[in-house]
Amino acid sequence: MRKGGSVSVGFVLFLVAVATFLFVAPFFILPRIYAGRESWLNTAPPNSVILELWEIDTFEGGSASRAHFLEKQAYLFQTRTMDTFILVRELGLNQAKTMLEQGAMPDLVSFGIGAGDLVQPFTKDLGDIEGVRADIGTGGMYEGERLAVPWCMGGYLLCSSADFNENVSSNGIIMGYAQNVPNLALDERYLPYLTDSQFTQYTAYEEYLKNPESTVLLGTQRDFYRLNNRVKNGSLDLVHYTYLTDFTDLVQYIAVTATEERSIAHAREFVEFLVSSEIQKKLTSIGMFSVNGESIYNNEYVDFERALSDKLMTLGVFTNAVKIAELQNKR
Repeated sequence: MRKGGSVSVGFVLFLVAVATFLFVAPFFILPRIYAGRESWLNTAPPNSVILELWEIDTFEGGSASRAHFLEKQAYLFQTRTMDTFILVRELGLNQAKTMLEQGAMPDLVSFGIGAGDLVQPFTKDLGDIEGVRADIGTGGMYEGERLAVPWCMGGYLLCSSADFNENVSSNGIIMGYAQNVPNLALDERYLPYLTDSQFTQYTAYEEYLKNPESTVLLGTQRDFYRLNNRVKNGSLDLVHYTYLTDFTDLVQYIAVTATEERSIAHAREFVEFLVSSEIQKKLTSIGMFSVNGESIYNNEYVDFERALSDKLMTLGVFTNAVKIAELQNKR
């Protein structure tokens, strides 16, 4: 400070910098706080609606975390509504089961095939939700009620070197064990070449990389992302993709499980927000596909997206393992 009480230019700039940081910091910090931390709840204004959303992954996603995507949209939703705060928790299937057994209850659940039996008893009928493809939307129906709504989806593809048919007949098609696709979407002429393995999807991917010239990988959009990155960085030669166009069970749904009327209403609003065109276009950030039928890609994902644009067969997310086996045997 100079004589006479005048303030130095440097100090003024310092104060401006501090004020700017305090203004913009919440936009960068708050979304991260959502990741399982509850201290931000203390900042919620009186009479706010506080919802808890469980993200349960039962299949490999795209290029990034679905939980983090939901956190960002939850924060955006909060800035739009100014009274609805959504805490996102990323849980494994067994973790979710244990928490329910201990009496914990979320207000919203994001889940895929394999978690339906766990979630179904607590879900609420959502009625009509606009903007969702009819073929994919049927997967959230149960006994005539819409208990879940799809909010993102993936697909299957065969990955090989350019000589696809020769690779199939040599060492076969490597696949992960947790897939329903072989009997439901794979061309019957290729079924005899499926490897009889207990690979996870990731270990199937690793097996393919050991000998890509003479094997074929039955993969998902996550493998598509991994392999494209390898091609781009020069660690793998060009990969030929054959997109499976008839079936997918790689669909993530969201259901409302809140019990209080006000919470149910706000949770349903978030479901509608999540499937809106504005948010669906953002799925490119995690390498997933839209459930509203819109084309959202203009890069290497275009052909994959187009392959999934026609009517698809899918399984009900509340379908149990016995029913899945019955459907497979009918093919």
